[in-house]
This record gives sequence, structure tokens and C-alpha cells, in this order.
Amino acid sequence: MQDIRLFIDKLHADAEACETIGETASNEGKRKIFSALAETYRKLANEMERIAAAHAVLDEEREKNLLGVLGGNTSTADSLAEIAKVLSSATPKP
Repeated sequence: MQDIRLFIDKLHADAEACETIGETASNEGKRKIFSALAETYRKLANEMERIAAAHAVLDEEREKNLLGVLGGNTSTADSLAEIAKVLSSATPKP
């Protein structure tokens, strides 16, 4: 997830750089090109943020479901406690 965040931050930085270059460009054509490029970078960053958020929700749901299946409870804490209990009772005593 950190790699995605770094990529999103880079897209935002590139958008700002293009905006700055566009504002200081010497002719209208260059201003339009850099403005359009900045907008494209912003759209890409926003789309990546949306995708990252969706994946975070899916990851959380997957973990809840997995813990529920393993522990038989809908509560994450209860599932973890039950799993720990089973594992500790299965560990051979010296």
C-alpha cells in the first residue's frame, strides 16, 4: 500500500510541476499543453486514490470473513481468542 501511496504522491507532484510550468510558459500553446497534462496527472491520482480505497475496504472485509471462518465468530476479537485457544491446546506440552 505504501508503494501505491508514493505513486499517488508523485502524480500530485507532477501535476503541480506541470501547472507551474504552464503558468510560466512563454506562449499560449505551451500553457494549454501543460495545463492539460496537469489535469491528466490529477485525474490519474484521483483514480488511483479511489482504487486504493476500494482495495483497503476489500482487504478489511476479506480479513473479517477469514477470521469468521477460522474462528466461527463474527467478532474479530472473539475469533482471534478462539483461534488462540485452539492453537494453545494443540501445542504439545513438554
